[in-house]
Amino acid sequence: MRVTFENKNGEERDIGYAETEKEALDIINKFLEDHNYKSYYQRRAFIEEKQRYWIDVGSWSEFFYIYV
Repeated sequence: MRVTFENKNGEERDIGYAETEKEALDIINKFLEDHNYKSYYQRRAFIEEKQRYWIDVGSWSEFFYIYV
């Protein structure tokens, strides 16, 4: 699974690769920790057309994606 981060300008970049969904979420949590961002919730939705999960961690303009 490819894990990406999309910044507020809509630019998407790879932040890691994972074998399982848990590993993918660990990559996201490590990224947040490295950037001193405290997330109070995580919600996700599967976007079927793009075969990826959209992960919202509380930012209004930055998101994560997990490609399956």
